[in-house]
Amino acid sequence: MSENKIFGYDVIKIDQSDSDFPERLKNIPSKPKVLYIVGNIKLLNKKEIVAIVGTRDADKYGVEITKRFSKTLSENNICIISGLAKGIDTIAHLNSLSYKGRTIAVLASGFNHIYPKENEILVEKILKNDGMIISEYPPNQEIDMSKFRHRNRIISGMSLGVLVVEARLNSGSMITANLAIKQSKPVFCIPGNLTDPLSLGCNKLISNGANLVISPLDIMNYIGIEEQEEEINSKYKDIYYAIGNIPSTVDEIIERSGKTVAEVNTTLVMLELENKVINLPGGRYVIKYKMKEDVKNVL
Repeated sequence: MSENKIFGYDVIKIDQSDSDFPERLKNIPSKPKVLYIVGNIKLLNKKEIVAIVGTRDADKYGVEITKRFSKTLSENNICIISGLAKGIDTIAHLNSLSYKGRTIAVLASGFNHIYPKENEILVEKILKNDGMIISEYPPNQEIDMSKFRHRNRIISGMSLGVLVVEARLNSGSMITANLAIKQSKPVFCIPGNLTDPLSLGCNKLISNGANLVISPLDIMNYIGIEEQEEEINSKYKDIYYAIGNIPSTVDEIIERSGKTVAEVNTTLVMLELENKVINLPGGRYVIKYKMKEDVKNVL
């Protein structure tokens, strides 16, 4: 039933007896009795959901990693769930907005008391882009900082796994990671500088057995989701697939494709303009989305 409205969207209340109640949340400790939902209710039981969490005071490294992972995962129809907090959460939501996976924000307060307040704009964007907002509290529930830790069990509970980008040793992100472990969910961590306080949490989790990841493909492979193929103009396909995953010279592409020098050079220019391939130093080419970002940066 409709409880209220937020940005013109109905707030829907469901409980464990409702068919839309997330199946994954029925199996976690301290499962919520009710949920308040705004937006695309189909996301409640979407299979492909990955949580991204991290520090509120992310540095440049954390920002860039979060952008890369959230965008690529969402492009491959994986929904990103997070907690609408400043820093990593906000970046993850923003970089999932325009892609197939969509994004889910879980609040620790009612919808009429969004925290942080400046993210009211982000909430509106999420709803306009067919995403969803969740809270276990009624719309007029005010902000109570003690509820934030409790909120994290929903973030981990609805996901297939949790990616921690940057986290201090004593942080909400570490709580989410530990909740995921208790829920038998995989935890993925971005490694960082051993002396950086923002990386101590991730490095500690890795040393305790969490999955070290350096590419979104690492997560996709773990949870069994294949990378979706790029849509390629039919007249470019022979040359595109001749490029392959290993950096190749023009001569190697000509040999594999059976095309002329002129055809290959023209096609490479077009594919590069369409952002389908990367022109590496030394005149080598590689398919962009088949190449792990960390390798691209090294090369």
